[in-house]
Amino acid sequence: MDDNREILSVFRELSQNDTTAFLDVSELLLKYVNNIIKHPEVSKYRSIRLGNKSFESRVLPVSGALECLFTVGFQENDDKITLNETDSLEGLRLFQKLLGQERLVVISSQLNNHIFVQAQEQSFAQKLTSSASHVMIYEDPLLQQKARDKIPYEELRQKAQQRLNRIATATSDEDDAPLDLRDCLLLELLKWFKERFFRWMNAPKCSSCRGQTRSVGMLEPTAEELRWDAGRVEGYTCTRCNTMERFPRYNHPEKLLETRTGRCGEWANCFTLCCRALGFEARHVLDWTDHVWTEVFSQSQQRWMHTDPCENCCDKPLLYEHGWNKRLSYIIAFSFEEVVDVTWRYTAKEHEVIGRRKDCREKWLVDFIAKLNRQRQANQTGARRRQLQERFAQELVEFLSPKRARDGEDQGRSSGSLTWRAARGETGTGGLGGATPSSQVGFVFRPTPSEKQSRCIHVQYNTASNKYVRLSDGSAETEDWESCVWTSTNMFRKHEFDWQMVYLAREEFTDHGSVSWRFDVTGSGLVVDWIKVRAASTTYEDALVAWTLQGEGSSTELDGSSQFHEVRDDISGSSHAELRAELSGGQMWQHTQLFRQEEDATTQYLLDICIHLREG
Repeated sequence: MDDNREILSVFRELSQNDTTAFLDVSELLLKYVNNIIKHPEVSKYRSIRLGNKSFESRVLPVSGALECLFTVGFQENDDKITLNETDSLEGLRLFQKLLGQERLVVISSQLNNHIFVQAQEQSFAQKLTSSASHVMIYEDPLLQQKARDKIPYEELRQKAQQRLNRIATATSDEDDAPLDLRDCLLLELLKWFKERFFRWMNAPKCSSCRGQTRSVGMLEPTAEELRWDAGRVEGYTCTRCNTMERFPRYNHPEKLLETRTGRCGEWANCFTLCCRALGFEARHVLDWTDHVWTEVFSQSQQRWMHTDPCENCCDKPLLYEHGWNKRLSYIIAFSFEEVVDVTWRYTAKEHEVIGRRKDCREKWLVDFIAKLNRQRQANQTGARRRQLQERFAQELVEFLSPKRARDGEDQGRSSGSLTWRAARGETGTGGLGGATPSSQVGFVFRPTPSEKQSRCIHVQYNTASNKYVRLSDGSAETEDWESCVWTSTNMFRKHEFDWQMVYLAREEFTDHGSVSWRFDVTGSGLVVDWIKVRAASTTYEDALVAWTLQGEGSSTELDGSSQFHEVRDDISGSSHAELRAELSGGQMWQHTQLFRQEEDATTQYLLDICIHLREG
């Protein structure tokens, strides 16, 4: 029994080597062991020469490998290690079993990870292919003509000429790459689109009484809405007369020329068409952290320029990371000629961004984009393909160049309501949301004027849609689970494509994770009265999710069920509250899960916290 414990102890040391080293050495060790057990009478199998190249390179350098052989009975004998013919094979059989079981676990894990990566990459490929296909509609001559009919081209051209004249009088002839008339025309088009043509949609007005409406979730699209690619339709009810309003998220630019309203997706969609209609080389740019804009190629500058119609800004690529505090990951540009990973134009924090790019393998992304471009450029002339290749080479130089934020790139977001922007952490100074995010301090829920009046802060989060809804402030929605957390360590949102489930979990290969949400009413004249909270979690085997609701000098444990809990005496009188989850234990990182739900359960909120306030 003592011998078995010693074998188990030494084997644990062997199994803690990295996966590649363990699989390699265990294959050789298993070969040694199997030969002896199958042929116990053959003496050559009981002897291993220390100078053997395989033994020297594959066994000796690996921690615990030689120790395992000694523990099961091998002894050093001159230039060999040998197992005596009289020795029992009991320890050897235990070692054989341990090697076989551990190899099976490791190989199965690798296979599961491979399947997981394949599923993620399949989803990524679908998104790339869909976006690459969508931009082809901008090349429709009839659609471009419809866009030109909407654009006051002569007026914009005259203003562009005036702008160019002003620049000429203020700029030395020796300046490099001066702007030309087309650059100025782009700036006038941006200004017109923002100020006179398109409008932002927070929530539709009631068609009956023109009153305010509140969100009631998603509705089924009609056949007419589907005709214009509105796969998602938001539902709203009037707070006065209960009239139902629909907000179809149209994805067809022809329809957007008519509706002239939407959020960043609709803005960039329609604006990219307008750019193509005026002959600009334009790309539709998709940011995986939920924003969309356009890039336009400047002939005078001989480079691609960032152009955001929602913000009426041009050539401010670090705006999102530096000004909006976005944690960027993937930014892909699409045109009828090419698909380009342009992430590196928009970040000065390359190492941080690389750490967040977990949706696919980098080589896979490069290869898949190259495949799309081969298909896209098959009908281009050789001269045009060479020109595109030269431009891409220049882009790579730009991507690799050191970057610093310039004037105008430190501003927060201007499009959307203040509450909506603050909830997303994109006001630049924290806005209603509180402190500017950093590695230690993140988002804080603070009472808005309407919440002070109602004396209630009510927030829900849905994992399937990956959105927060602030019911106490006009049902304002905020994308992305990270956008409203106070602290987060080793956490990510997991989408199980095979099981069609989503949840928050600690990151792969980590044994601990944590996340918290903070609510603070300091300075409002109010304090917490009582809290009603639901914070659901799921665990497997011996895993643990420890939930606590903390106030000033108090801490209440929650059980992680899907039931609501009321916390009164322990929290009453506090000026702040923090809901915190600590994830630990289990054999695998998936064994601790927060807010697990089906991927289509977009009306079920497994995080729901309602904070009732009173005068302090």
